[in-house]
Amino acid sequence: MSTTIHNRTTLGKLGSLVISREAPVAAESKTGGLRRWFKAWQARRAVASELYAMNERDLNDIGISRADIPTILRTVR
Repeated sequence: MSTTIHNRTTLGKLGSLVISREAPVAAESKTGGLRRWFKAWQARRAVASELYAMNERDLNDIGISRADIPTILRTVR
């Protein structure tokens, strides 16, 4: 069983995850790309967990609604 720690740093995490990254180098190994994909997937999952755990009031405080969460998750890299 996992435990989610609810704190006020979700927007900070979200902001650091949404920033753009450099384009991947073509000569990169396949395992490096897979590792980066997996880390990005873990980051999206962590953000999703934090956002879905918030109540409506907390979501309104940071300026989003529950319907905005899937759109936000698509922007997390």
